[in-house]
Amino acid sequence: MLHINRFVDRLRHFEGRGAKDFTCTLDDARNLHSDITKLLSELHDQATQVQSKDEVIHVEITGGGF
Repeated sequence: MLHINRFVDRLRHFEGRGAKDFTCTLDDARNLHSDITKLLSELHDQATQVQSKDEVIHVEITGGGF
């Protein structure tokens, strides 16, 4: 997530200088898009794995001959 970190660092830098506008190159935007897409894909995969592992376990407790 290198490009996300770079974006955040640049944003902080410009905010610290009191800048009103922020622009980035098309290449930087593509790289940021790629990192965000990878991150969302990983999160989706993790959520899918968690859902598939959900199991329902039924336990029946009886008093037997008690």
